[in-house]
Amino acid sequence: MSYKTNFLNILLLLGVLLFALSCSTKNDLEAFKEAKYSLSGINEVKLNGVNVLDKKRPEDFSFGEAALLFSAFSDNSLNAFSSLGLNVELGEGSQERSMTVTKLQWQLLLDGKPTLSGLVDEPVELRHGLNTINVRTPIRITEENGNPGYSNLLRLVTLLTKTDGTSRPEVLLQIKPTIQTAVGPVEMPSFIDVKK
Repeated sequence: MSYKTNFLNILLLLGVLLFALSCSTKNDLEAFKEAKYSLSGINEVKLNGVNVLDKKRPEDFSFGEAALLFSAFSDNSLNAFSSLGLNVELGEGSQERSMTVTKLQWQLLLDGKPTLSGLVDEPVELRHGLNTINVRTPIRITEENGNPGYSNLLRLVTLLTKTDGTSRPEVLLQIKPTIQTAVGPVEMPSFIDVKK
């Protein structure tokens, strides 16, 4: 066989391999795009190092914690660490798949209005079933007239402190992952709703 024939055979083999990888990648993307996501638990939430899960009233914050958080809010420079339980339900035949999320844009909507947003820039491996993930992310509060919206802060505080469901705002968490594939990172085209 000549050099040219070998080269064409290798090129054909490479083409078949790339086609197979792209089909697999497409199937993986479709499986995770069509999956049902639900938040099954929040185990820890720290804002700028302050654990806020054990705070129920303003009096529960020390003066130093309140000053730290107010300053971070005023500068729109809140940073969060959270440990979450995310349940991923993949469809029939897709339950053995896994996905590496390399980046995750997220936004929290209260009563349909964007209130908080952020970007998780650490890889997370997701599989079918319950996934415990640790998330570090800056938090951006939606601005009003160039400043963090105090009305958004009040709506968020209302959400965290109300115990009856009638006066609580409607909450929706949306995610937009960038997924590592065989051909490189691929960003989902739109946000995915995460059910509570």
